[in-house]
Amino acid sequence: MNRLIASCSLVAAPALLLTLLAASAPSAGAVTGVPSLVQRVALVYAAELHGAIGMQRHFSTTIKAGPIRHTETSESGVLFNNGAFVKMKYYSIVDDGKAFSTDKVATRESQANADWAAGKIFFKEPYDRRFFADYGYSPPQACTACAAGLLVVNFTSAIRDDQHGNGMMWIDSATARVKELVYTPNALPQHATSGSITEYTSNVAPGIWYVTRIDETYQGKVAIIKGTGQFSGSFDRVRRFASAAQGEAALGDGSI
Repeated sequence: MNRLIASCSLVAAPALLLTLLAASAPSAGAVTGVPSLVQRVALVYAAELHGAIGMQRHFSTTIKAGPIRHTETSESGVLFNNGAFVKMKYYSIVDDGKAFSTDKVATRESQANADWAAGKIFFKEPYDRRFFADYGYSPPQACTACAAGLLVVNFTSAIRDDQHGNGMMWIDSATARVKELVYTPNALPQHATSGSITEYTSNVAPGIWYVTRIDETYQGKVAIIKGTGQFSGSFDRVRRFASAAQGEAALGDGSI
C-alpha cells in the first residue's frame, strides 16, 4: 500500500508534490521494538508489490484564505518495479480552471520524477520495514467500535519532517493488512498550524492491497487571515504488468 503526502501553502498556489511510496523486500528475522503484527504487515506489504505495478492517480487541492480561493487538479500515472519507483507521468494539470501548457506540465513532471528518484516527498510508512527505526510503536490494542479482529497500533516519530508523523493504524489481524491510517505530519505545509491525513485501502486487484483514497485537511493563519487547505487523491486502474517495459509503454500512451 503506497502512500503520498501533499504540501500546500494556505496563501499561495501549491506545487503538488504528490507521490506514492514503494515498498522494498524485507530481510528475515524479527525486529526488536516493533510489534510482531506490524512486522507481518511489512512482509505482506512487500510481497504484494512484486513485479511491475502501475496505476492512475487523480488529485485535487483547494485552498481558501479570506476572499482568496485556489484550486488545482491533476491526472497522472505512476509505475513501480519490484517496489522501486520507475517513472511517473502527468496527463493534465488544471490550475484555477486553466489548463497547464505542455511546457509547464513537462516542467512539473521533470521535477516530480527527480524528487521521486532522490527519495523525497513521500510519507515514510510506519509499516514499511525500511523505516522501522524511524518509529516507536504501541502494542496492538482491540478497538471497541471496530469489527472483530481489527487492532489499533499507535506510532510516533521524533524525525521532524513531512515524511514522518504521529498517528494510528487499524490492522486486520487475520490478513495483516492496514485498513486505515490517520496521522499528523511532523512538519506542516507553509502557514498551516494544524492538519490531519487519512489513508484508506482495499483489495484493488488480485493479489494487490493498495491505497484507494487519501484525504488531507489543514488549518492555518497569516496575520489576521485564517485559511484552510484540503487535498484529496484517489487511485485506480491498479494492475501488475507482465514486464516493466510493458508498464512503461502503458504509462507513455496513457493506457496505464
